Amino acid sequence: MKRKAQSISINTIIIAAIGLAVLVVLFAIFTGRLGKFTLGVEKTDTCDQKCLSLNMDTALAPQSDAKTCPQGQYVAGSYSDGKYGCCCVPKS
Repeated sequence: MKRKAQSISINTIIIAAIGLAVLVVLFAIFTGRLGKFTLGVEKTDTCDQKCLSLNMDTALAPQSDAKTCPQGQYVAGSYSDGKYGCCCVPKS
């Protein structure tokens, strides 16, 4: 008995799925819709949030790139309320 069936191979299906995923990402980038995914991150990326995650209070942010704090702990990064990082002090 001879069979004359045609089918798509698994490799073809996998390549087509990867190609479709790449097209969706490119579409999101070029239409400007990719920025909507990071909209909430910018609002929470503050010194207050960083110090709160360390269970500390926020102190004055450094005014230069010295990467030190007079008191407390220095948290590296550039935040909306601290261009050169943050200073966090223990809760009193």
